Amino acid sequence: MLFPAITFLMIFASASYLQILWYQQRMSSYQSQLDHNQAVILRNIAIANSIKKNQIMKFAQQKVEFQGTKYRITLENGRQITLNSPLNLSE
Repeated sequence: MLFPAITFLMIFASASYLQILWYQQRMSSYQSQLDHNQAVILRNIAIANSIKKNQIMKFAQQKVEFQGTKYRITLENGRQITLNSPLNLSE
C-alpha cells in the first residue's frame, strides 16, 4: 500500500520538475529574443539619428556604439549585443 503511493509521488515530482525546467528554458528564450529585438530598435534609432563612426549614443541606461560596420549595443541588464549594419555602406 505504501509503495504505490511513494511511486506515484516520485513520478509526480519528476513530471513537475521537468515541467519547471521546460518553462524556465522558454522564459530564457523569450528574454533572449526580447533583448535582441530591443538591440535592433536601439540600432535603428541610432541610424535614424545619423550616428558617426566611433561615436557612442546614450539612452536611458543603455548605449549604442558604432564601430565601422558593426553596432555594439549595451542593454540595461548589462548584456552586450553586436549587430551588423543593415545597409552595409562603406565609410
